Amino acid sequence: MPDKPKKRSLFHRAFWNQYNYILMGGAALFSLATFTWIPLMLGAGIEALWLFLGSDSTPFKRWVAIQESQEERERLKLHAQEAIATLEPGYLQRFKSLEQCSERIQELAGNNPSLETKLIQGEMDKLGQLLHSFLDMATTHQRLGHYLIDNDENDLRRDIESTERALKNEQNATVISGLKQSLALAQKRLKQHQTIEANWRALGVKMDTLDKSFRYLESHVVAISERKQLSEEIDELILGVDAVSDLQNETSTTLEDIEATLKQRAALAAKAQAPRIKN
Repeated sequence: MPDKPKKRSLFHRAFWNQYNYILMGGAALFSLATFTWIPLMLGAGIEALWLFLGSDSTPFKRWVAIQESQEERERLKLHAQEAIATLEPGYLQRFKSLEQCSERIQELAGNNPSLETKLIQGEMDKLGQLLHSFLDMATTHQRLGHYLIDNDENDLRRDIESTERALKNEQNATVISGLKQSLALAQKRLKQHQTIEANWRALGVKMDTLDKSFRYLESHVVAISERKQLSEEIDELILGVDAVSDLQNETSTTLEDIEATLKQRAALAAKAQAPRIKN
């Protein structure tokens, strides 16, 4: 999931909003229309009271919470649209199926007489967040799958063996030094490849677990008798997904390291060829 934008302060939201613009603009226009500074001075006083007292009021904080919730939903919606556009049919079908399951859970929870709709809305919002987490896992899993297809581990092992043979047969000291560095990088790349494969398999397990958890919740929600129980069920899913973000960050770092390693090996290969050309 993309990084959340930096949260704006209450003071910032109190100043940069349309109602405050109307207040300031109205005071300025009235001051111009009456050719006196009094409306502007009164407006400045009201503005100061608003910024330092109104921005800290409970109603304003409630309004900000609603605005932040709407902005977060829009941000996630845009991200979901971008991610869905990149998914292959198999991943897309799994996501759509899970999305339908989420809708059924919400419908069943709404029909459960033991659960008040208003009180469980926060829990239903968590289901939406979990859907976006699944979408992130799917896009990462797909990306790693493409990498593994394009980079066969056996080829990497053959590259290491080839470099080891070249090192044994080489006499030129400069070339030997370059081959040793190249061998170290090849071995490093193999470890990176194994990390990618392990992360790919771990993501697959996490996706399967989240899918099964949604199915379980769908079958179980009708029997839930109170909001606390529903919250605990969903929070368990969230705990399982939170750990995935670390895995995804590790994966992104590893892919960047692989790219850097390939560039280093290419540079070393060019250096190793230079003495041969001179000879």
